Amino acid sequence: MSLSKQFLPPTTNQATNQIFPPRTRLDFYHRLTALLPAIVLRPWVQNYMLSRRVQMAIDAAIAVMSFALAHILRFDGWPPGIEDDRMLLVLPYLIAARLTVNYLMGLYSRVWRYVSIPDAVHISLSVGLISAILMALRLAFPGIYPLLTVPITIIVMDFILTTSLMLCARLVWRVTCENAARAKTQANGVRLRTLLVGAGDVGIMAAREIGRRRDLGLQVCGFVDDDPSKHKTIIQGVQVIGSASDIPSIARLSRIDQVIITMASARRKTVRRILDLCEAAEVPVKIVPALYEILGNHVTVSNVRPVEIEDLLGRDAIDVEAWLEASQSSFQGKRVLITGAGGSIGRELCRQIATLDPASIILLDKDENSVFEAELELRSHCADKKVEIIPVICDLRITARLRNVFSQRQPQVVFHAAAHKHVPLLESNASEAVLNNIVGTVRLLECAEDFDVERCVMVSTDKAVNPTNIMGATKRVSELMFQAQAMRLKSRHYSCVRFGNVLNSRGSVVPIFREQIKNGRSVTITHPDVERYFMTIPEAAQLIIQAGALGQRGEIFLLDMGEPVKVVDLAKDMIRLSGLTLGEDIDIEFTGLRPGEKLKEELLIAEEGAQTTRYEKIFVAPPLQYDFRRLDRWVEKLTEAAEADDDAAIYKIFSEMEIGFHPAQLKNNENVKEAAGVGAM
Repeated sequence: MSLSKQFLPPTTNQATNQIFPPRTRLDFYHRLTALLPAIVLRPWVQNYMLSRRVQMAIDAAIAVMSFALAHILRFDGWPPGIEDDRMLLVLPYLIAARLTVNYLMGLYSRVWRYVSIPDAVHISLSVGLISAILMALRLAFPGIYPLLTVPITIIVMDFILTTSLMLCARLVWRVTCENAARAKTQANGVRLRTLLVGAGDVGIMAAREIGRRRDLGLQVCGFVDDDPSKHKTIIQGVQVIGSASDIPSIARLSRIDQVIITMASARRKTVRRILDLCEAAEVPVKIVPALYEILGNHVTVSNVRPVEIEDLLGRDAIDVEAWLEASQSSFQGKRVLITGAGGSIGRELCRQIATLDPASIILLDKDENSVFEAELELRSHCADKKVEIIPVICDLRITARLRNVFSQRQPQVVFHAAAHKHVPLLESNASEAVLNNIVGTVRLLECAEDFDVERCVMVSTDKAVNPTNIMGATKRVSELMFQAQAMRLKSRHYSCVRFGNVLNSRGSVVPIFREQIKNGRSVTITHPDVERYFMTIPEAAQLIIQAGALGQRGEIFLLDMGEPVKVVDLAKDMIRLSGLTLGEDIDIEFTGLRPGEKLKEELLIAEEGAQTTRYEKIFVAPPLQYDFRRLDRWVEKLTEAAEADDDAAIYKIFSEMEIGFHPAQLKNNENVKEAAGVGAM
């Protein structure tokens, strides 16, 4: 700074003739608010202001002030004569009564910094109880004990004043703390002008959190919502500008830098429509986490992410609150064992089960690394829950080891998600498929029977329907074994849950496509007409649990997978979401159907006849009529062939079992010919 600037005289405000330093009053205000974090957020201030003694002292002062002010308002000044005597006589008892009731109702266990509507209700009830006692004395002893009968108008005014001032004291502290925290948070460079799509509960949460956290580098410029009643309204200081269809014009006129979809349960068609509108406006779009993640304390609404293929192809989200209510009674306080806990579905089952407050979760898998990773993840997820996490490395085929696990852990509920699942790989390893998927299931069912497992749920697949491959055939036989067990043990609950492909599971098509796109290689698809059903991992796990709670006598539950999706369309969407152009930046290459692969999958055998359940997205097929007396013999033959590593015998046995199994090569040739004939027309 130059010497001339250092010695400039102070400026004079001509209007007030007062002398001010060169800084304006606004500068002084900013300097004052900048001191808030240094004062309000100091630990000793927090501890002192949140101490019960200080809270009780403030409430006592409010009680004195309110009672005195009610008298002054009632008598247009200080109360005369007996009114003054009565006020001074009643006041000490009133203070003691208010503080006692406040304490008993837990008001001093509530943190003022987070005061909300439930706190206001508790304050009203606490204050109202004492006011009701005063009112009862006034009505019961009029003229008998004049020193105990406070006028009704004073009682009413005292109630209003006490309730309002107690709530205001808490709100002032909350606002002060939030302003201090906001002042402490440093702005992160340039703030992106942001438009929020969806002015519902999640949108309000997002606007509130973005406003509180300047470090996010976001500035909310408005909401858009398709509900006309919200248009032109102001929520959290932010105006609802228009509907989603107005995004292109709003983005242009308001110079929007990005759009965030703040609908945690948005329908997939809605997400796709918003994505199209944002692409037309050349504005990047992001989305808040799914509602199950927010409720599970995985993330907050500020953890926005790019729109992924799961947002476009997954099923519409289920009602999470209804799911909790329906599922909790079957699993709360239970010892739950999950086989294949290291896999994609198994891990998500563990996470979802943990939200239902079980006594323990037993993570069983034969892959050491998968168990290790699943345990770390689940312990982090359950840090605030009283759930015992028990990792177990065990191969289901080893009877002695498996029985020892059941003997020690005594599971009450079993989810059987362990299985080999890669179709082409199992075609050339049929013996291993039988030993793992069928023999492992046999050993599990034996232990479940011997150790009185209450509920046993098998995770099955659409490939079990009229199977054309070894993997599907092993799952179909496993379904039949579960149904046979249910017929034998009528007091136990056994069921199977059948669904299609799971997005982003290990070895599934989405991670493969994502890696190919990332590396700039052509996306490989077996056939242009291949169709599959898709759902996300969390949705699959939620519905498995809900269907498992319904299972009684060997039913097969079918999850509503929505409409089948062409895999080529999935690839096009993924290329689009990656910001690339098909044909220019990346190509699609067709490689031909693989061994055991169908053009289209089925969820139901024609003879099964699915029926609705009380949950709109879960259907049930009653146990199919099958000669279960012969099933044990078939399983013995399969086991013998697998142990002899005789793949040809395994194919022959499956063909003779009357489970709809057809040789893969023959089925593929029929599908290709059929597709070619349709194309010619």
